[in-house]
This record gives sequence, C-alpha cells and structure tokens, in this order.
Amino acid sequence: MLFIKGLLFSALLIYAAVSDIKRREVDDWLCVAVLIVSLIGTGGYFWGAVITALPFFIPALIKSGSIGGGDIKLMFVCGAVLGVWGGLAQMVISLFLAGLYGFIILLRKGYRAYKETQIPLAPFLCAGGIASFYIINMGGMLF
Repeated sequence: MLFIKGLLFSALLIYAAVSDIKRREVDDWLCVAVLIVSLIGTGGYFWGAVITALPFFIPALIKSGSIGGGDIKLMFVCGAVLGVWGGLAQMVISLFLAGLYGFIILLRKGYRAYKETQIPLAPFLCAGGIASFYIINMGGMLF
C-alpha cells in the first residue's frame, strides 16, 4: 500500500511541477487528488497539513503576491500525506533548492535580473515532497 501511495503522490507532484512551470498555476483538482492520496494506508495527517502550510500562508497574508495560493494549497495537501516531520523536511529541502536556484540566477545574470525574475515555487515544493516521502517512509530500506 505504501508503494502505491508513493507512486500516486510522486506522479501528482510531477504533474503539479510541470503545470506550474508551463502555466504558473497549480490546479485545485490536483490538490484534491493529493488529499485523497493522503487517505491511503495510514490516513491523512491533519496537523502535518496545518503546520506545513502555515509558514507559507502567513507571508501571503502580510504581503500580497509574495506566495501564490496554489503553493499554499500544495503544501497543505503535501503535509496531509507526509505528516508533521515529513512536511518540515519538505520545507527545508524545497526552500534550500529554491534558494540555490535563485543564487545561481544571481551569479549568472546579475542582481538586476535576479530581482526581476519570478521563480515558480511548485517545482521545488514537489521535489522536496517526493524526496521527503521516500526519506521518511523508505529510509530504513535505503540504508
């Protein structure tokens, strides 16, 4: 059951990443599908969803346009799948990757281009979510 959950979760997140790159949008139906995946096996994690989404929701309330609603919803449903610790791991991995990407843009194109570049966040959130799922759930099998 865990294998099926991981496969569905990964496939949906890959679709979300591609969708955000192409259209700068994460579909609502996709978030609902990930939420349904959270019910497979051990069930969803309410607190994981809340704690994972909150650090993204608060900046969106403070500064309009800082973080998209699709990114917040995506983090919420990923937290439902991953739980509190998996969601926190996802945040660390995702934000590290996004920061690294931003740093590379800064080095290659300069400060002005860096300031004007809008980076789609979902691909990094999805990469962090997939990595977290397999680290949290399959870590013992990998080492």
